[in-house]
Amino acid sequence: MSVSDPFLKRPLLTLVVSVLIVLAGLVSLSGLEIENLPPIAPTRVSVSASYPGASAEVVEQGVTDLLERQLNSLERLDTLTSTSTANGASVSLRFRSGSGELNQINVQNEAALITRRLPQPVSRQGLRVRRSGNDLLMVLSFSDSSGNYDRAFISGWLERQVRDPLQRLDGVGEVVLFGSSELAYRIWLDPTQLNRFDLTIDEVNQALRRENVLAALGQVGDAPAPADQQYTLPLRMEGRLRSQRELENLLVKPLGGGNSVRLRDLGRVSLGEERYGSVARNLQGQPTVAVGIFQRDGSNALLVSQQVKAALDRVSLDFPPGLEIQYIVDVADNVRESIDQAFDALRDAVLLVFAVLLLGLGNGRLALITAVAVPVALIGSFTLLKLSGGTINTLTLFGLVLATGVVVDDAIVVSEDIGRRIELGEPPLRAARHAMQELGGAVIATSLVLIVVFLPVLLIPGSLGRLYQPIALVISSTILFSTINALTFTPVASAVLLGRQLPPPPAFLLRFRRLLDRSSAWLEGLHRPYERALEWVLRHRRGTLAVLVLGLLLTGLGLRALPTGFIPQEDVGQIRGVLLLPEGASLARSQAAMRKLQEVVAQEPLIRTGNFYAGRSFGDSAPNKGIFFLRLDYLSERGTSPANSTSAVLDRLGPKLRQALNGEGQVFLTQPLPVRGFGSEGGISLNLLDVSGGAMSLQQFAQEAEAFSKAAMATGQFRRVGSRFSANAPSMQVVPDRERMAAVGVNLQELVSVIGDSFGSTYVNDTFEDARVRRILVQLEGDERSRPEDVLRLTVRNNDGELIPLSTLVRLEPTTGPTSITHAELSRSISIRAALKPGVSSGQAIALLDQVQANRNSPVTELMFTGLSREEQRAGGGTWQLFGLGLLVVYLVLAALYESAIDPLVILVTVPLALLGVVVGLASRGLFLDVYGQVGVLVLISLAAKNGILIVEFANQRVKDGHPVSLAIREAARLRLRPILLTGISSLAGFLPLLLARGAGAASRISIGTVVFSGLLVSTALSLFVLPVIYEVIKSWETGDRRKLG
Repeated sequence: MSVSDPFLKRPLLTLVVSVLIVLAGLVSLSGLEIENLPPIAPTRVSVSASYPGASAEVVEQGVTDLLERQLNSLERLDTLTSTSTANGASVSLRFRSGSGELNQINVQNEAALITRRLPQPVSRQGLRVRRSGNDLLMVLSFSDSSGNYDRAFISGWLERQVRDPLQRLDGVGEVVLFGSSELAYRIWLDPTQLNRFDLTIDEVNQALRRENVLAALGQVGDAPAPADQQYTLPLRMEGRLRSQRELENLLVKPLGGGNSVRLRDLGRVSLGEERYGSVARNLQGQPTVAVGIFQRDGSNALLVSQQVKAALDRVSLDFPPGLEIQYIVDVADNVRESIDQAFDALRDAVLLVFAVLLLGLGNGRLALITAVAVPVALIGSFTLLKLSGGTINTLTLFGLVLATGVVVDDAIVVSEDIGRRIELGEPPLRAARHAMQELGGAVIATSLVLIVVFLPVLLIPGSLGRLYQPIALVISSTILFSTINALTFTPVASAVLLGRQLPPPPAFLLRFRRLLDRSSAWLEGLHRPYERALEWVLRHRRGTLAVLVLGLLLTGLGLRALPTGFIPQEDVGQIRGVLLLPEGASLARSQAAMRKLQEVVAQEPLIRTGNFYAGRSFGDSAPNKGIFFLRLDYLSERGTSPANSTSAVLDRLGPKLRQALNGEGQVFLTQPLPVRGFGSEGGISLNLLDVSGGAMSLQQFAQEAEAFSKAAMATGQFRRVGSRFSANAPSMQVVPDRERMAAVGVNLQELVSVIGDSFGSTYVNDTFEDARVRRILVQLEGDERSRPEDVLRLTVRNNDGELIPLSTLVRLEPTTGPTSITHAELSRSISIRAALKPGVSSGQAIALLDQVQANRNSPVTELMFTGLSREEQRAGGGTWQLFGLGLLVVYLVLAALYESAIDPLVILVTVPLALLGVVVGLASRGLFLDVYGQVGVLVLISLAAKNGILIVEFANQRVKDGHPVSLAIREAARLRLRPILLTGISSLAGFLPLLLARGAGAASRISIGTVVFSGLLVSTALSLFVLPVIYEVIKSWETGDRRKLG
């Protein structure tokens, strides 16, 4: 009795089981979200602080170091990095796993504990704690085509009507303005007027603090009050200044005689930007303000993008006339293209598999019975996907495409054997019972092998595990449901439908019927040539074994030489660029350089939109830096010609842009990383850490980074290795004469305050206007602080109330220093990026950079890879450990099923040969073995073992029945040739859409398709010959019939 007997007796029960599987899958499918990839990047929380006027060194010492040491003890913390720049600090924390909300709360609590120890300008403005990815989801550009609005107006409108509504959307981590900032009241003071009225800038600030206050006055009659109190009256007062006019009329100093000095007498008041230093233009050269949207960790990019666009559609009704919007970056567009292409691949795989079934089986009914396994298995898998909390994404669609060619295997074996028995004269029901008694064990065994090979995937931690697991879940669930279908529906449908006589087909179908007959006859005709070839191979066992050993050696050598990668670079139609001018270059020079770049980019016909930002960069900002985002036409519009790829456009633009700068600066172009959340730029990213314990100066550290970069470039494997760090930015050292200051009664704190308030941007307090709180910032007029000697024109009040010129108290000395200082793991660090030459894999590059550092033998520096490179380094040799573990699990399961330690070895002998096919396939296409290919390798273990199971299972039965080993293996190979070929061809047909992928997301589909197609092709061909030889040799030794070996 077989497991299928109850279903053969109750055909309606069989139909109900299949229908319920499909219905449950369809219901689950309706509730599954669609996204590009599951959340892979670790949770990131950032803490930022503003310290106007401070240098990078001051921020490092007074803010960053304190924050880092306070936050370093947080649970689940993986990496801690920071950037100290002029005017502020940013600390980035990445956590291994766990609730993102809880991580953010913990960071906020720890940051609050250290706030009181921070400098007063920092603590007064507070720390900003955000949980979001560090890569942009969308960049929206707003420009004025009418010329009626200045940047301040656009910024204010965006702040009210766009930024705030978008910030509230679910899944949005942060919304920032590029090319502008929040509006604030700026008070620009004239030092001449201050001296005229015997005032200092600090006294102006004190007047603002005295006269612009929140008035909390209480209530008349508030409790406790007399028992007969009948009313309460809140007391109100307008303590805050609420307009530009009120600020201008602020009384700063009475002069007597009814006269006074008001703020308008000392300078001017304007509604401007909270922070200056960044200017943006679009591809047409128009001034623009951009809105950058960062996605919250764990949210769905497609859903967030849809919400943003829906919100903008509502707001667009109120757009000021002439204000236009452009989508410079929208990751969701490429996600949709990639998902659509993956669905197309799934559709094509289903059609190809059905065509193979129809032509190979040569019987429409047989093909239809077998093909039912496809919808049952694929749709049924959605149930387990929903229960596990999964989504429809690129990885799960890969799993479905891979499964399409595999889920019909059991149905092919069962239906083909039942059909063969019916043709030999057995009654249909008896034929189904006999077939299932013979094949039921093999069907269960092959399915178990296909499923258990993915069990080790569940043990993989981190990002690699989150990449593997969706594919493993989908393939395992489809195999589960296809096995249920093969044990229930397939034998019942075969018994019911194949035994019936059908009327002659219509005349127009006769030609098609003859085509099916010829294709089936062709497949049947392979038996005799195969038998002759098998007989020759069995007679030349030693030669066959020698070829097997040679194949194993070649496989080992090939795997050692095969380059490895992590995730292939996809063509997402985006280019990101960085401009770097010499240290000390002004914002005006950066703007002029950006205009040159914009003019060159505008001539490239494949670029649709772009935005250029002077004064900004990735990670830090400075007047001598700039970034730009370019968006190409959709891949479907550009076509798949190599000349139209993003890489080709990038290669064309690079020399043109460098020529346009004419040596004035450097420009770097890159594509976004293939996985979001790990950084803004592509290539290999790493930090060089200073482990000297403070013995190295920043200048010496920069020399170490330069030496490392030169050593890496000397290997000849990189297009560029370098850092944008400089410790030699021109600056001016203010040297106080402390003895002179003591003599005239001036303390250092007052001196620092005067210079900082004048040349920095002092936040005093706030106003409330148009239902919004706006900051009040005080600073000297721009032309009063444009030259170093303007510092000496300032005055400071001494203890006697006299104004003392700074020219008598300090001197200026030209010097150099950094514009930014980065830390990693509490040590100073320098960020380095490496761009690879074509043909160099990321795995090779990481190993090479490690070797370069080891060869330098530097005791004061260490390497720390970051972002996606860090994840790849962590994965390391885990691929082959996973492969070995999967092979071991399969062996143990087979050993338990067959109660033999020998049979599993025979079955698995073709697995290494499948790897030979992988090596040849990848090498012939110039590909690397990346994570997608590694998933394909796991699939190959089970696919290669499946053919062995079919042959060994039947041969063992014949041996038990008393047949000699040599006859048993020949009969098993002959009878299983047709199902092995059909299952192999159907699987290969299902893999073809991956192998020949084009369009968005093609690189990852090609990677996994090449591995499974080439590996299965080789293993199927060799298993038909090598496995019988191994079986005969081992079984003859095991049974003692060694004479047959000759």
